This record gives sequence, structure tokens and C-alpha cells, in this order.
Amino acid sequence: MSGGRPPGARGPRGPGRAQAANRPLGRAPASDLRDVALTALERVDRGAYANLVLPSLLRRTGLTPSDRAAATDLVYGSLRMRAALDFALAPLSRQPLDRLEPLVLRGLRLGAYALLFAGTAAHAAVAETVGAVARAGHRGQAGYVNAVLRRLAAAPPTWPDPERDPVGWATTRGSHPAWMVEEVLARLGQRELLALVEADNTRPEVCLRATPGRVTRDELLAELTGAGVPARPSPLSPECVALERGDPGRLAAVREGRAVVQDAASALVAPAVGAAPGDLVADLAAGPGGKAGHLAALGARVLAVELRPRRARLVAETARRLGVAGRLHTVVGDGRRPPLRPAGADAALVDAPCTNLGSLRRRPEARWRHGPADLAGLVDLQLELLEAAATAVRPGGTVLYSVCTWTRAETEGVVAGLLERRDDLRLEEARQLWPHRDGADGMFHARLFKVR
Repeated sequence: MSGGRPPGARGPRGPGRAQAANRPLGRAPASDLRDVALTALERVDRGAYANLVLPSLLRRTGLTPSDRAAATDLVYGSLRMRAALDFALAPLSRQPLDRLEPLVLRGLRLGAYALLFAGTAAHAAVAETVGAVARAGHRGQAGYVNAVLRRLAAAPPTWPDPERDPVGWATTRGSHPAWMVEEVLARLGQRELLALVEADNTRPEVCLRATPGRVTRDELLAELTGAGVPARPSPLSPECVALERGDPGRLAAVREGRAVVQDAASALVAPAVGAAPGDLVADLAAGPGGKAGHLAALGARVLAVELRPRRARLVAETARRLGVAGRLHTVVGDGRRPPLRPAGADAALVDAPCTNLGSLRRRPEARWRHGPADLAGLVDLQLELLEAAATAVRPGGTVLYSVCTWTRAETEGVVAGLLERRDDLRLEEARQLWPHRDGADGMFHARLFKVR
């Protein structure tokens, strides 16, 4: 094909013969794992999170467990390794990648992941991806995907050397945005940069937290062992176990609320509040409710404030499942203006919105959702929530700040900014976890004591 716009490229398309020749082939039921993967990636492109959208799609298919696992790997892998895939595809596409139609680009990334990282045989990776694109779109789109993937199969990329060019490797083969790489390199140095990138690109284990008052960790381990589910104690949290495999949603302990899916780093947050049984704790950004439910299970009375109604419903559902609805009251509202009189709470938790860079293993799309320009707005929101928390807490109470990230601006910077604004707070403890050091999400938490 010479001249003109490639079939996969964006641009005006008027009615007529070209449109008729490229009319849709018709949509097959989403029973092929690549059909499901393309649908999931489309929804993520529109703003959804893979960990929320993919399970619901898979439940509506007749896929076998092995095909469900393969679809999950394709979706998460395509999102996680996006920069690596684009590095490999860009020289082989006649059209710049950002000018391609969305379906074409999703298909190229899906096929490139299967070729380069999933261990799929080249002919199968190309043919099955092209088939899925054809079912979702039209022949012109499928043909363009076929041509580029065949070139990739014949000429795989050469990656930068990680020792000689750590930034080049981390931003291509390591698939991390340059601004993240630069901050990690400045903070931790080259060796830990490479280790963090590798950790972020590793599939995470599923971690379960025992629900206090309903089951101990040892009892949960015994139950899982009896059910033939391999698990081991978490070295980080005394309440958590790590599963070697299996679908946690199928476990009776999870269905019945005796255990919840929660990373071991997140499981450290509620105990760090230091609330005594019966204390009133205001959780000012409570959705989806894992930490609020944990606080209530530990015996606190919790006022859970959540701005988004859907997430507030998730908090209430968590409370019912854990059996703590009597101690956890959910309110739809703005945590910056909580429905509490000043000094009315014994403690407050601000698990604030953030860049989520600490959870890239579980939320691979998070690395592409934020840039350095977003930091100022997030920091402003984090400080406003913390100011509201400090006002809501009585003298002698505590404010616990947590974020699942490691940027200096959102962690140490926010705490320093809060202490500059308020002279009635004293920092008691601050801790930063790292995926490559701790085998868990990169959570930061700081506990502040209200002096007066």
C-alpha cells in the first residue's frame, strides 16, 4: 500500500466506497480471551481500573480457569509494559503510534506483549490478536495490526543496557515514565532504581488480612491449608497471609468476611492509628473501606466520610461483610468539611488520594495516569484533608496520614507542609515502604500527635 493514510490511522472518514469496504465484520461474543482483553483495555483507556473492570468481564464468559488467567496476564501485562511495547512498535509502524485509531493501538500492544513477554508462539500471537481486532473492528484495522506484528516477530527490539544506561533501560524495557525514574534515581541510586523497576513489573501475590475478632492469622492459615490452598505468613504484617495461587473470591473466609484481600503494607495503617476500643475515629477519605473496616474490627467507632456515593456504598458493604456495621457509620460527604464538631474525634485517618506509585504491581495503569504536573493539585488536596483531620481531633489525639506512593512531594513534603501550617501537631512516626525492599506496596504513613 503506497501513499495515503494507513487503515489504522486516525483521521476524517467520509461515507462512501472506502467506508463500505471497511464495514465492521460483526462482533462475536466475548468468549475468546483476546476479545475479553481488548474490551478490558478499552474500558481502562476510558478511565476504569483493570482490577475492577476485568473480573466483572471474566465472570460473564465461559472461559476456563487457564484462559481467565491468560486474559488477566494479557491485560495487566499490556498495561504494565506499555512503554516497552511502544518502544518496540514505533519503528515498525508507518504511522506515529499516537495517531493510530485506539482499537489498532490496543491490538498492537496486546499482540506485542504476547510476542515479547508472554511466551506465546509468534504465529499464534499474531493470528489470534488479528482475529480479535477483526471481530472488534474492520478488515483494514486488522490488516494493519497483522503487518506491524509480523515485522515485530521478525525484528524484535534491542533494549538499552541497564548498567550503562539505567535511565534508558528503565524508561523502555522497564516501562516506567521518565519523571518517576529520575526521582527514584535521585533518591535511591542506580542499583535500587533497577530493583524497584523489576519489583514494579513483577506480578504480585494475593495477600489476605485476617479480620480481628473473627479469626486469627494462625486460624486462617490452618483453614487455608485444610482447603488445599498454599499460603504462608506475611513477614510484614502479623495479620496477613500470602497466597501462592488461587482465586481469593472463591474462598469461604473471604466471602464470609473472616478475611479480606489487602496488601500487607496497607494492613499496617489501621493499627498505626493507635485507637483504643471505643474511640471515635474519623476516616476522611474512606472508600472503598478496607482501612475503615479494619479500624472497626479493631474495636474503634468509625465515622467513614467518602465523597463518591459508589465508593461510600462499598464502605457500607465492607462493614456488613466484616460484621462491624454497628461500629462503622458511612457518610457521603467531603472529607475537607467532615460532619464533626471541632475536637470531636479521638483520632483521624487520612488515606489520601495520591499518584498510587507504590501500587504499580497491582495497578499497572497508574504509571500512565499521573505526571509531575498533577503533584501540586494532589498535595493541595492532601494538605486540606489533613488540616480538616487535625481540627476534628481532640488534644491528645492522633492524626494518621497514609498514601500509597513514594514521591517526596506527597510524603515527607506534605508532612513538613502540615507542620509549618500548624503548631499544635507533633510528628511521632513516619515510615516509607518500598516494593523492592519490603515485598509489599510502597505505602507511606506518618502519625502525628495533637499537642493542644
